[in-house]
Parts: sequence; structure tokens; C-alpha cells
Amino acid sequence: MSTLEERRVRCPNCGKMVPAMRYCIYCGAKLPQAPPIGALEVSPPSPKQAPLPPTIKVRKPFFPGAKSEIEQLMSGITVLYERKISLLDLFQSGEVSERVFLKLYREYCGKLNEYLKARSAKMDELKSSLEDKRNALSNIKMQLEELEVRTKVGEIDPATYNRQAEKLRIEERGLNETLNSLNADIKALENILGDKKPGEIYELERKLGRTKSALEKMGKEGKIVQETLKFVISDVEKMAGFLDSLIKDRKEKEKKLREELETLQTRYKLSELSIEEYERRKREIQSEIAKIWE
Repeated sequence: MSTLEERRVRCPNCGKMVPAMRYCIYCGAKLPQAPPIGALEVSPPSPKQAPLPPTIKVRKPFFPGAKSEIEQLMSGITVLYERKISLLDLFQSGEVSERVFLKLYREYCGKLNEYLKARSAKMDELKSSLEDKRNALSNIKMQLEELEVRTKVGEIDPATYNRQAEKLRIEERGLNETLNSLNADIKALENILGDKKPGEIYELERKLGRTKSALEKMGKEGKIVQETLKFVISDVEKMAGFLDSLIKDRKEKEKKLREELETLQTRYKLSELSIEEYERRKREIQSEIAKIWE
């Protein structure tokens, strides 16, 4: 038996004596890190630390190649979702009257619908243009093939072929560039809240869940008109459902990994795994979970 396996510490949360590892195998609480046997605990001098610069929150870049008007449209949609949720927070905390809340909330709902309609119209326009450009590109490829065949059978001389082929290839390159641009714009339009990390979207969804509970409580206590409550609850449920659809696959993946983590812990408790194996695999799974929401 190794030294690491013999050492045990008392869990500060559940009070049980457990192996000296990072987390308690019974309750999952973080364990105090005991120094290695025989090591002297020396407190290093505390150097003067320079004040840390303020943290700058950096958003992930939007899709490269998308036009600025597309990015502005999609960013506007994100902002309106955030404003609606922030307004809900203010209302449930009593910082805004129901009358003012309802006025602003309806205003934001209206603006969001306008943005979403503009997005839908733009999507239809770009997809139609994409189809036209694809047809044009296909036609050019056919013309190039036809030109080559006419040259091979002696109908067109090489000089004429080179001149006409170069003209068609220039047009072909232009169409390919246009197609790439259209695809980038369409991809950006398809990804609502694409300028937010999955973890941020998940937090918004959970916040809406808490908001719904708070609003229902306000309704029971008579702090909100029933008509207002029904309207807002319906919209909150719709928003939460939409956010869930954006991250549903990630939530399923996290669920499976957490089940795997629980199975791993059970195997360790049954002595199927050593501490080293358990800790190593546990770190790997926790790292995978963290990456899901990056």
C-alpha cells in the first residue's frame, strides 16, 4: 500500500475520515490539503503585489466574413433578449412599478419581433440569391466544358479558347467569392445569440427559470395583475424554451458525463480503482464538462 493510500484526513463537511485526496468521496466537499509526510511547512515572505488591472470581458468573435449589417442585426437581437431578462430582474426585485415594467417589456417584445422579422426576411433574400449564384456557377462550369470540347474538335482555335476561358474563369472566381460571403451571412443569421458563449446562454435560461418561479409567487401574493402575469409567464416560457433548444445537445452531453462521474466514484468506493486512477479520470471528465460550456 502506498503512502498516499494510507494517509487520511477528516472531511470538514461530513466529518468522516477519508483518503487524503482533493475531494471527499462521500459528500464531494473539497478537502484540506495536508503537507507531505516529513515536509516542513514554511511560510514564504509576502511580497508586495501590484494591483491587478481590471478584468476585461472579451466576447468571442462573431462569424468571420459576415457583413457588418448582419452582425449588427444579430447583436441587436442578443441585446434585446438581455434587456428583457434584466427588466424582469428589476421587476421581481421591486425596483420598477408594474405599469412601467409592462410598458418597457411590451416595447422590447415589439422591437425583438421586428428584429426577428428582419432576420427572417434577410435570410430568405440571401438564400434566394445563393441559389441564383449557384445556378450561375453551374452554368459557367458547363460553358467551360463546352468550350474545351469545341477546341478539341477543332471548332475553336487555342487563342480564342484561352481568351474566352480566362473571361469565364474570372467570372467563376467572382461567383465563388460571392457564394462564400453569402454562406457566411446565412450562417450568422442562423445562429441567434451566436455572440454569446454556451455557458452564458445556459445561465440566461436558468435565470428565466428563477424568474418564472418568482413571478408565480408574486401572482399568488397578489403583487401582480393576473392579466400581466399570464402575458409575462407565457413569454418567459417561450424564451426559456428557445434558449433550451440552443443548448439542448450540450446539456445532454453534460448529463452523460456526470453519470459517468458518478459511476467512477462508485467504482472507486468499491475498490475497483486506485486513488491515482480515480483522480486522473475524474479530472479528465471535469475538464470535458467545463469545455462543453466554453
